[in-house]
This record gives sequence, structure tokens and C-alpha cells, in this order.
Amino acid sequence: MRRRDLLTGVLATATASALQAAEKNKVVYRLAVCSQFGLESFTTTHWAILFNRLPQMGFTEGKNLIVDRFSTEGRPERYEEIAWSMVQAKPDVIALGFDHQLILQVAKYTTTIPIFASFGDPVAAGIVKNMARPEGNITGVSLDAGIEMQGKHLEILRRAVPSASQVAYLSDRAGWEGSWGKAVREAGQRSGATIIGAPMELSAGETEYRQTFRTMAQQSVQALMVSGLPPNSEHRELILELATQHRLPSITWWTDIAESKQVLLAYAPDWPYYFGIWADEVGQALNGVAPADIPIHQPTKLVLAINLRTAKTLGLEVPATLISSADMVIE
Repeated sequence: MRRRDLLTGVLATATASALQAAEKNKVVYRLAVCSQFGLESFTTTHWAILFNRLPQMGFTEGKNLIVDRFSTEGRPERYEEIAWSMVQAKPDVIALGFDHQLILQVAKYTTTIPIFASFGDPVAAGIVKNMARPEGNITGVSLDAGIEMQGKHLEILRRAVPSASQVAYLSDRAGWEGSWGKAVREAGQRSGATIIGAPMELSAGETEYRQTFRTMAQQSVQALMVSGLPPNSEHRELILELATQHRLPSITWWTDIAESKQVLLAYAPDWPYYFGIWADEVGQALNGVAPADIPIHQPTKLVLAINLRTAKTLGLEVPATLISSADMVIE
């Protein structure tokens, strides 16, 4: 059986069950969601926030809500197939995770179904023209507080490791070759640091990451900046493990795992707060509010996390002035 046929069969079975449960309701809403991770990710992270919030807004799966779940499984070659399948499901609303290329792919197949997503910079990515007035069928929440975040990450990292003059930037290739990479290089020039690009293909896996870290060691890299976009987001535990193994002080966007994983520094928007806004917007859309009437929120509430346990493992003494400015300190 072809993969698409199998996917269609699974969806049909799930849909039939959901419809039977909802048949007594006069109105049944349909939501299509897609994660770049596996289907198990729908019980964690921002998806958990969404599915916990929906019943509070009057949308209960199995009663008056059908949810079609899709996953790209970190495979860009599946984007077109998944985008097509989501639109063919004819949902009232589509909710997408943080993946600009997937968002653009879904947008190719529909200009009418409301799409609610989380973004980096949706204007720079060519997804919308104006964040305050999206105008089309796409809106959501930006998780990038502006291109200056790249310079801020470098500033914080060098405050923690003043001697680091060779800094690697681990990102997707489009990010390195685009506006984010340019901003990092310019920040490096201003601060006197040499920025070494470590671009990854979206299809990169463990083998490619391990080779990239070996290459960094050969280049005498002294510290590491990590973009939060795919494919890094799919391999963040591996990245943190390799950074510790290679004794590379690093700054990431992953404040949500700063306490439980080998994060050293993380600086990012307050994820739960902004994903709560995103979940509310999905509910508004199910109630009929048009995406064009919902501006894309850009974060102003940011969190700096410092894990002193990881600093000790790396033999790093984090300056007290930096610790005092942190929102979260793990000892």
C-alpha cells in the first residue's frame, strides 16, 4: 500500500470514529494540525498547550471537534504530500508548528482556509507582507523578537565567555545564507568576534551533526550559537550533548528545557505565554474570526536562563553580573 493511501485510510478511520462521537451535535468543527516531529509530539510542548486550551473555549475533541493530526517526521521531502493532505481534509482551521517552508507549502494549496502558525520573522520569510495587518489567510505568533536577537545572543554568550573570539553559528542553511546569518556576522564584526557558519540541511540527522561538531573542533571554535529553527529543533538534545562533549559553551533558544537538559545559556521569548496566545487565536478562528483581523504578535516578554550545573561541567565561571540579570538560574 502506498504511503499516501495508508495515510488516507488512517485518517478515514479516525474521522469516522470522531464523527460518530459528535453526531449528536448540531455543529462539528474540524481542525488540521501538523508537527515537524513525530505524532507523539502532540502530547508535549506547544501542542499540549493548544489541546488543553481548546476545551476551555468550547471545542472538545470527540464531541464537537474533529482533529486531523499530521507529521512531517522531520522529512522536508514530505512537505508537499502533507500540505496537500491537510487541505484535502477540508478543515475549518489549520494549525502549524514552527517551520517556514512547510507554512509556505500549505499556503500554495489554499488561500481560503485560515492558517495559524508560529514563525520566526514571517515578513522576511515571505509568508506575510505586514504583521500588523496580515490581510491574507495566514496569521499567528512570531517567536522572534526581531533580527536584533542574533546580536543579543552573541552579546550574552561573550559576556559568559569573554575570551571566545571564534564563535560558530549552527543553523539551517537558509538561515545562515539569509537575514539571520547576515545579522550574526554583522554582530560579530561589531564585537570583534569571528563568526564561523555551520549550516545544516533540513534533512540532517545524527551523522551530519556529529561530523559538524568534529569540523568545529578542527576549526578551533571556542563557543557556539544555536538557531532554534529546524533541523536544530528536532535534534536539540543531541546538539546539547555534543556541545558538552566538545566542551563548547553555547547559547540556544531552549529556555523550556534549561533545567532538565544540558543547556548552558538560553535566551528566548516566554514560550508558554506566547503559545497560549496562539492557542487562543486558533479558538477565535474556529469561532469564525478571520486571520486578517488578528495581527501577528511579536514577543516582548523574554527569558534568560543560565544553568550553572552545565557551566561547572564545562569548567566555566559565569560572571556574577550576568547571573544577576537572569530570569532563571539553575544551580
